[in-house]
Amino acid sequence: MKKYDFAVIIGRFQPFHNGHLCLVQHAVSIAKHLLIIIGSHNAPASIRNPWTTQERERFIRIALKKFDEKITTIPLSDSAYNFTDWIIRVQQKVTFITGDGSIVIIGHYKDDTSYYLNFFPQWTLETLPTQADGISATYIRDLVFQKKLTEVEKYVPLSISDELYKWTKGEAFLKLQEEFEFIRSYQKKWELAPFPPILVTADAVVIGLGHVLLVKRKINPGKGRFSLPGGFIKQSESIEKACLRELKEQTKINIGNKEMHGSIKMTHVFDHPLRDPRGRVISHAFMFELNVKELPAIAAGADAEETVWFPLYKIEQFEGSFLNDHAQIIKFFINHTS
Repeated sequence: MKKYDFAVIIGRFQPFHNGHLCLVQHAVSIAKHLLIIIGSHNAPASIRNPWTTQERERFIRIALKKFDEKITTIPLSDSAYNFTDWIIRVQQKVTFITGDGSIVIIGHYKDDTSYYLNFFPQWTLETLPTQADGISATYIRDLVFQKKLTEVEKYVPLSISDELYKWTKGEAFLKLQEEFEFIRSYQKKWELAPFPPILVTADAVVIGLGHVLLVKRKINPGKGRFSLPGGFIKQSESIEKACLRELKEQTKINIGNKEMHGSIKMTHVFDHPLRDPRGRVISHAFMFELNVKELPAIAAGADAEETVWFPLYKIEQFEGSFLNDHAQIIKFFINHTS
C-alpha cells in the first residue's frame, strides 16, 4: 500500500543523472503517482542550462521508461527576483493535478540552492541523505563540454549517455562549447586574485511606446542573444554615468543625457549569485520611461551586432533568446511600475 497519492520532485535536470534516478526510485516506492517539475523552463541557453525543456523531458522519459504511466512532467519558468511568485506557481500547478490527494515532496539538501524544499509546509517532506555519492550536474556538464563523454557514463543512465553523445554532434553544442571555453579563459585571468572577484555592471532598461531597447550581442558571453545595453563600471565614474555611457556607446540613441536622466523612473540591484557564468556579477539597472511620440533613432555600436526596439508583449515568448537574466530584469520593472 502506497503512503501517498502523489510525490513531487523539483529540479532543473541539466542533465538528468543517477542522483535524480535515486529520488525517482524512492518516490515511486511510496507514492501512486510522481510529478516531476522541470525548472528553468524557456531559460536562455547557457553552459548552466544547455538543454531545452523538451530535451530534458525526453531525457527523463527515456531514462524512466518503465515508470512512464506513473509520471507527469510539469515545466516551470524561473522567478529569480520574485521567490514568492515561484512558490505560488509550484503550488498552483501541483494542486491543479492533485486536488485533495496526499502529497510528499522529495529532495536532497545538496547546497544552498536546495532551500526551496522548506517552503511547502502543507506537504510532507522526505529527504535522501546523499545524492548518489555527491554527484554534481555542474561537473557532468563540464565533462560534456570538454567532450569527456566516457567519464559521463559513470554518472548518468546509459540511455542518457547515448542522448548526450548525439547532442554533442549538433550546432547547439558547438555554440555553447565556444562559450564554455570563453568562460574558462575569462575565469583563469582571476586565478591569482587573493579573493574571488565581485564585478559591478550598469544596465539600461529603456522603455517607450510599448517597446524596450535591446542589443544583439556579437561577442561572448551570449553571442547572438538579446541583452540590455550595459557593461562594467569604470573606477572613475558613478553608476548612473556608466549606464548612460554604455547606453550611448552600444545603441547611439538620439537623446541627450539630461533628458535621459529625467526619464529615470526606477532603479534596482540584481544580484542573483548565478546570474552570470563569468562569476559574481552584480547589476545596477536603471529603468527609463521615454515620453515620446515616436521611437528614437538607434544604431549598433560597440559589442552590438544590431540594436532593436523590441515589443514588450513578446518578452515572455522569446525569453530563451535573451542573455542570462535580462528578460527577467525587464519583467521585474514592468511588474513594479504603473
